[in-house]
This record gives sequence, structure tokens and C-alpha cells, in this order.
Amino acid sequence: MSGLRNKSLIFFICIPLFAVEEEISQFYKNGMDAYKNGQYDLAIQEFESILSNNFDSPELYYNLGNAFFRSGNTAGAIWAFESCLKLSPTHSDAQYNLKLANLKVIDRMDLPDPPLYLKWYLGMKERFTPSAWINITLFIFLLFSLLALINRFVFFSIVKNLKGIILTLFFISLFLASHSIWTDNSLNLGVIYSPKAEVRSEPNTFSTRLFEVHEGLKVSINQLENNWVEIELLDGKTGWISNDQIRLIQ
Repeated sequence: MSGLRNKSLIFFICIPLFAVEEEISQFYKNGMDAYKNGQYDLAIQEFESILSNNFDSPELYYNLGNAFFRSGNTAGAIWAFESCLKLSPTHSDAQYNLKLANLKVIDRMDLPDPPLYLKWYLGMKERFTPSAWINITLFIFLLFSLLALINRFVFFSIVKNLKGIILTLFFISLFLASHSIWTDNSLNLGVIYSPKAEVRSEPNTFSTRLFEVHEGLKVSINQLENNWVEIELLDGKTGWISNDQIRLIQ
């Protein structure tokens, strides 16, 4: 009887999960159908319904970004493409579409290209997500451990040389994984969602107006206080805006 009760319990637990999965699939199908029919606002509504159910994926953000772009919502498009690239840094279509969307940003800042070695390093680090770098590091460590075990029984010079190479790769991968995790946890980003936002010196409407920013600009987020967000621009300018004027990149 206890086994039957356990099976019944599992069955009743799984029913809501299947129902949510089916609902999400229907939202996605509705969104894609609406997009193909040129109903971009409806497509956005369907895709946002999926996000409200705490489900996301690179393709979901990518299609949402396309719908925002087609509807003329530059800020939404940039936010969605940035969110897609955070989950899948090598998504080439999202990278290309993000460049197109950024051309419409009034306040965009074009920084000079970094030195070649730094550009190569950052390209390598951003090629994978932090979790992917952790998996790569663990795989290399397991490979090194296997070679170390083999070397205890077989004294080939090639095994010893491979150990040295793999150990070097392990430390490189470990450094990249650590840097990627640190960046992901310490750097909070958002996109200005209001057509125009006045940036103030303090988190209130009575403080000095410092400058203004426009929709679509990606900014760093230093801190949150009540209903205010302290932002920082690429040129180092900082100030406070209302939290309803920005959308955080998840």
C-alpha cells in the first residue's frame, strides 16, 4: 500500500509540472505564430508570459528581441539580445542584431579597441558562460588525474609531457572560470527603458539634475535604494534614476 501511495504522490506532483510545461510550449507557439503574422505586440506578450513563469532560454530572448525590434522598441530589443548573449555568449545572430539595435541608441559610446592580447583574452573568457568554464575546468582536472594514475604504472615520457601540458591548461581554465564567475556576480547591468531619464545626484526627485540618458543605453548598476538605482556609464559618470526607468539584464 505504501508503494502505491508513493506512486500516487509522484503522479500528483508531476501533473502541475506537465501542465506548466504544456502552457509554456503553447505561449511559445502563440508567440512565434504572432511574429510570423506581423503581430509583434502580441508576440511580445506571449514571450513575456513565459518569462513571468520563471522560464528562459537563449532562443526565447532572441525571438523576443526580434519582436521588440520589429515593433520599434529599441530598449526592449537591446535588453532581450543582451539577455540572450548572457546565456549564450556565442549566439552570432543575437550579436549581429544587437549591433543593429545599438545603432539607434542616442547615447551610445564607442570605446577604442583594446590591445590585441586583451581583446583575445576577453574573447576567450566571454566565449563560454561561467558554468561552462567550470565544466571545462573539471574535465581538464579529471583528465590530469587520469594521466597521473596511468603514469604510476606506465613510465612513458609522453605521458609525463602530457601531464605538464594539461596541468598548464588546467590553471589557465581555472583562472578564466574564476574571472568569469567574478564578473558575472559583481557586474550588474541594465538597459534604460524610459525614452528619457534624468539622472540625479541623490535617490530623490529634489536632488540636483546631473545629466540625462535615453532609451536603449546599457549601464552598470552600482546599488539599489528603495525605488532608486545608482547607474554608472562607460565614461565613469554616475547618478540615480527611478527603478521604473531601467530593466535589469537577467
